[in-house]
Amino acid sequence: MNKKILAILLLGILFAANASAGDVDATSLSYRSAPAAPGSVITIWVQIKNDSFYDAENVIVKLDLEFPLSLQPGEEIEQHIGIVKAYKTVTVEYKVLIDPKAVDGDKSLTVLVGEEFPTKQSTFTVSVLSRTPKIEVIETSTSYLSPGAIESVMLKVKNIGGSIAKDISIKINPDRTVTAAGLVVEREIVSIGAITNYIDHLDQGDEANVQMTLAVNQDAELKNYSIPVTIEYYDINGTERSETAYLGIKVTADADVDAVVNSITPNAFPGGTSEIVVDMFNIGLADASYVVVELSGPGVTVAEPRQFIGTLEADDFDSFKTEISFAPTVPLGELPLTLKVIYKDDSLEEIIQEKTLTIAVLNPGQAAGAGFDPVGAVIGLISLALSIVGLYATGKWAIPKIQEFRAKKKK
Repeated sequence: MNKKILAILLLGILFAANASAGDVDATSLSYRSAPAAPGSVITIWVQIKNDSFYDAENVIVKLDLEFPLSLQPGEEIEQHIGIVKAYKTVTVEYKVLIDPKAVDGDKSLTVLVGEEFPTKQSTFTVSVLSRTPKIEVIETSTSYLSPGAIESVMLKVKNIGGSIAKDISIKINPDRTVTAAGLVVEREIVSIGAITNYIDHLDQGDEANVQMTLAVNQDAELKNYSIPVTIEYYDINGTERSETAYLGIKVTADADVDAVVNSITPNAFPGGTSEIVVDMFNIGLADASYVVVELSGPGVTVAEPRQFIGTLEADDFDSFKTEISFAPTVPLGELPLTLKVIYKDDSLEEIIQEKTLTIAVLNPGQAAGAGFDPVGAVIGLISLALSIVGLYATGKWAIPKIQEFRAKKKK
């Protein structure tokens, strides 16, 4: 009888202890940012509620995480929050890392709660959604090429999107395209050598350099070109993506103006005046526009020292002339003249070139006789002698005949 009474008393005590305990549970979970992106760190808030008339003491909260979720370094898997008052709710905060290789979908995590020992489980989900990667060409080593040029060009590409890009291929579009009307359009700038460049992967914000060799057709027009660059890659979910970037290239060239003295009439001498003709030619690949020339020199006066020529096209020539008066003190010999050529190039920037032309200054006697031709003089003298002989023979025959005619007329 005494044993039965003791057992009843013990059960009563145990029941009374349980009845006075709290009833804690994880009731809800929220997080930011949502959805969670691969490679990001999210903040999780777990609501712990005591659904009991009695306080819960020595409450412990524990997270049970699996790939691709893990605690941020420095975080504790268990948190001791102490007392949770009756019918009260407290919030527990965790920092959770989403693995960069996580694929899209809902990821489960378990929250365990209890007094002294966390045994009551609640399961929640975190939605993972990868942000789209995006590859762009952000820099090039050159923006200018010349007709006929073959040059290696460096392209810097960057993943400006929100997640990793894999198996990246970069290539210049084919050297010809066919329009909807069936016309074949040849590209003036093409890629030669290895057409495609490969990059294993680029994480968010990563950059890489690729090298391409570009060739410009010899007869390419001098203008701006927009070259399409195709970029193909896969996102973290294996979805193939494609971008078209554009490489801006200006095909340009330089004009190269030269000049020579064509003639000077009469020959130059101190104190004299002569007309000079100057030939100009453009041996460059680009036109020289708005060409102006200025001619000057020591001891000379140029009648038209500055003249407008206009446009001197590539592989073309032009001439100008003017009179030059030479001072009496000009020294004999080679006299240098300075020809300044001012023009605008393909970019409408002013270019100034200086050329040195030379003319021979002779003394007056040399200048007057500089045109003497000894062979022509001999031929002239022979002709003159033959003419005299011819006249002598004609006169010897004609004079007696004239005298005879006059005598008959008098009779």
